[in-house]
Amino acid sequence: MDFTWLAASGVLIGIIIFALKVSLGCGLASLSRKETLCIATLYLILSLVMGLVVGLIPEGSLASVMSMGVAMHMAIALLLVGMGVATAREWNRHGRDLSRKTFWVLSVPCPACLAATFLSCTALAGLLEVTGWKVGVVVGFVFFVSIAVLSTTVGNMGKTPSSLGNAMIFVGLFYIFSILLIPAYLKAQSTPFVPVAVQAADLVTPYLFILGLVALGFVGRRMGVFL
Repeated sequence: MDFTWLAASGVLIGIIIFALKVSLGCGLASLSRKETLCIATLYLILSLVMGLVVGLIPEGSLASVMSMGVAMHMAIALLLVGMGVATAREWNRHGRDLSRKTFWVLSVPCPACLAATFLSCTALAGLLEVTGWKVGVVVGFVFFVSIAVLSTTVGNMGKTPSSLGNAMIFVGLFYIFSILLIPAYLKAQSTPFVPVAVQAADLVTPYLFILGLVALGFVGRRMGVFL
């Protein structure tokens, strides 16, 4: 059975999920239709550029950039959490709306987004065996339509700036979870399963991390981040 189109569909679904992140920022910040379409157009243009450069970047340069992926994701995750806390706290405690000043952390293209877009174009070009610019058109179109539709849907929910802050915190924590769990999962997948005894000391770090999240929620509540 040929799973090419199934794999291609998975890549496109990943692009839509990425567009949802962008749409959360645009919709919850109550951007105008024109502003949202400008951001969607920016992603369309970036996708076209990424499609054009597929196959032109040396593998060595690409590997060096990808090796910085964990550092980039951690920096973005911390920025999302920090900006999210500030946005939610200012609205809950002082009624001050910072959403139009902080939404860019979710919506504006970042290094991680550029890398993900490039990898999507590369994967689709290899799976479908078509030229890069055609793949760029497809990826850009999916980005544009998804951002336009999802931003309108999120904006019609009538949420407050605190909702944007909470969304930023959630996405930031999701990034952190991804950094911690995905490498361990990939390593486990490549290792034959052999039942082993788990030492109590090995459970300390995961439990401390969970307790840290609970403490973060408690402190956030005390600071007025969460109502």
